[in-house]
Amino acid sequence: MTAKTELTRQLLATFAAGTPTAEELDAILKGYIIFKENDEQRSDLKRRIKHYLGAKKIDGLSARTLANYRSHLELFASKVTKSTAKITTDDIRGYIAFLDEARNLKETSLQTHINSLRAFFGWLTMEEKIKKNPMSKIKSIKIDKVGARQALTVEELERLRDACVTYREKALIEFLVSSGCRLSEVAQLSASDLDLMSRSVQVTGKGDKDRVVFFSIRARLMIEEYMVSRKGGTGLFVSSKSPYETLKPRAIQRMVRAISLRAGLDKRVHPHLLRHTFATLALNGGMDIAVIQRLLGHENIATTQIYAEMSDETIRHQYNKYVAV
Repeated sequence: MTAKTELTRQLLATFAAGTPTAEELDAILKGYIIFKENDEQRSDLKRRIKHYLGAKKIDGLSARTLANYRSHLELFASKVTKSTAKITTDDIRGYIAFLDEARNLKETSLQTHINSLRAFFGWLTMEEKIKKNPMSKIKSIKIDKVGARQALTVEELERLRDACVTYREKALIEFLVSSGCRLSEVAQLSASDLDLMSRSVQVTGKGDKDRVVFFSIRARLMIEEYMVSRKGGTGLFVSSKSPYETLKPRAIQRMVRAISLRAGLDKRVHPHLLRHTFATLALNGGMDIAVIQRLLGHENIATTQIYAEMSDETIRHQYNKYVAV
């Protein structure tokens, strides 16, 4: 029997016999040190998160989506230590401010965190674990989806290519911009997955759905040179130091960012921007939008059509191609 259980038993027995005197309570409590639990000790947040993730796994969410939810919610739990029933809208706003100011997240990343919290607290409300949803007054961030997809110009892409120093950098940029792959899809590829003769590879996208993508002749040449120069590893892109582990998404992001800074580009360059560039170049080149949808792995063609917004550059390109002589 634990000390806590024994103390509880003695107190219950004493109160059952009538209201105890101060002296009687002192006698029972003698030898015990009693602490007041703080919010973190009383918090059920981590347990609720565990139950939520379990429920979503049963619902069929992919391992990647569950991992993202877990990452977002565990960070939230490390900063907000109240029990779920006591978390307020102001607590949520304070946490979003922390992500914005301390983490310096871009708007799209902030919105992803907000979406994770909205899904979690919506589930708690539906399951009647909490009476009031603290996310009900939190609005979504207005994101300029077209502006966020402003592809690299032909000149900017050439400057990015010129800034590459190693064959690893050259192979990475060429593969990203010619395949249209997502960062997560590239990070999980092994070198042996590639069919260099047909310049194709099968990738696993959102919802664990497989599709075949293709890459350019220039990408193949750079990959072949990279394979010759690197010292080991099984991933498509690996660390330059032993044990030559496959590069994780964050490492790939940092590499692309470093190349863009070296190129002196004003805009923030990241792997997803190269995916946007692929889609824009394909559209401007006359590729059917249904084919682009298939290559990008979009379930809904409306997602692909975002790239088809009539920008001045697109209109000028079409005019020069079909009218100007």
